[in-house]
Amino acid sequence: MRMSSHRGRKPTGVTCCMSCCRWIQAKMLILVNLVDFIGGCSLISFGVYVYVKKYGPEYVYGPLTAIGTFILLTMLFSVLGSLCPTSCCSCCLYPLSAFMGLLLSLGEIIAGALLLAYKDKYDDWLDNNHQQYHISDDESKKLKDGVTTVAAAFFILAFIEVLRFCSSRGYTYGKQQDEEEKRMLDDYEEYEYRVMRASRQMERQNKHAQLRKHYADKYKL
Repeated sequence: MRMSSHRGRKPTGVTCCMSCCRWIQAKMLILVNLVDFIGGCSLISFGVYVYVKKYGPEYVYGPLTAIGTFILLTMLFSVLGSLCPTSCCSCCLYPLSAFMGLLLSLGEIIAGALLLAYKDKYDDWLDNNHQQYHISDDESKKLKDGVTTVAAAFFILAFIEVLRFCSSRGYTYGKQQDEEEKRMLDDYEEYEYRVMRASRQMERQNKHAQLRKHYADKYKL
């Protein structure tokens, strides 16, 4: 029983504020996973759409599908960790999804920056190939505007992944702290119970000793 560092004060246990923080962090992760699911599926669908319709070269639809797939994998690990909160998988999957989210945010920032940097090159590609791939002028204009939209979506998703990293780390660390507080409170209560039982036993022994002494003095035993 490890009570040496807590005998001077009673552990607070899991307070209402701690429970509220864990609840907020858990709901934040759910919201992040929902946004990632929508964003990942949208990127994969858009990448496949661009590939099938021949609306762009490989350097356009390749990163879209790759990042979309990575987003869904990150979300899957986070969801699996939340489904088994008391198992050892949670201790592994939550940090893994947080680390993947951090890498993903860097990749999304780079992808968004590259899309903006190569926007003129993609516009030239559309102008040079719109007749070959039967791309109408209206579709060409939408695709040109879509590059900026996709780049902005990458930056937003990068912020979401940073939020995932912070929430996941905070939730994992907070759950460990909560378990430690519960353990210390249980140890402290057990220690108090043993001290109280020992004190009562000592009182009974002292009382019996006093009674024996009293009757010994009274009857000259």
